[in-house]
Amino acid sequence: MKLSKVILKGTLLSIFGVLSVKMDTRICSKHSGTSINLLKKMGNINNANLDYILRWEGGLSKHPNDSASSDCVPDGSGVHTNKGVTFRSFKAQFGDSPEAIKRFYEMSKEDWMQIYRLYWEGIKADDIESDLIAEFWADFAWGSGVYGAAKQLQKFIVSEGFNIAVDGKVGKQTLSALNRLIIMKGEDYIYLKSYDHRVNFLRGLSSFKHFGRGWISRLKDFHNYALSKLNG
Repeated sequence: MKLSKVILKGTLLSIFGVLSVKMDTRICSKHSGTSINLLKKMGNINNANLDYILRWEGGLSKHPNDSASSDCVPDGSGVHTNKGVTFRSFKAQFGDSPEAIKRFYEMSKEDWMQIYRLYWEGIKADDIESDLIAEFWADFAWGSGVYGAAKQLQKFIVSEGFNIAVDGKVGKQTLSALNRLIIMKGEDYIYLKSYDHRVNFLRGLSSFKHFGRGWISRLKDFHNYALSKLNG
């Protein structure tokens, strides 16, 4: 009987221990002291505020000071971007045939989404344990390219005390460090620090003198949206 009771007690403790661990992984302490359920807030492209991007991108662009102007549509128009999608990125997916060029000018919602998904997946946003922070860094990638945004993400993580490679490749090490930061310091803290990091990065670009005002206005628009998500 004593042996049976010991076994039963051990089994119950084991079960409660597993349940406790599961609960601990579901709920962590935010920087503000409130709770956040991270398992329900993984990055999800279906929650991204795409209207915000399209609102700021507008339509066709052929600004000569844009870096995308080095690869224009080969029809003499000087156009290099449509709805934020550069012709370079578009032709990498769809080619540069006359049919593809026509498709670029029309830029259907489906084609635009296929391009946006490349940036989302490039930054591994699905694996970030915060829907908002995933969207923020995907938007960073949209504006600066996956490689550039990945390097800045890694530099940000290093500035928060983690020793990881800054190689422009988002892998297990980068994601593990970022997700640990979110758990340790909270979604709101990491978002606000990420926002500050991006502002400082933009201000350091040589083209800031041409586009800086628009970049900051656009980023403030995202910031207001982000604060509304953080506040509930």
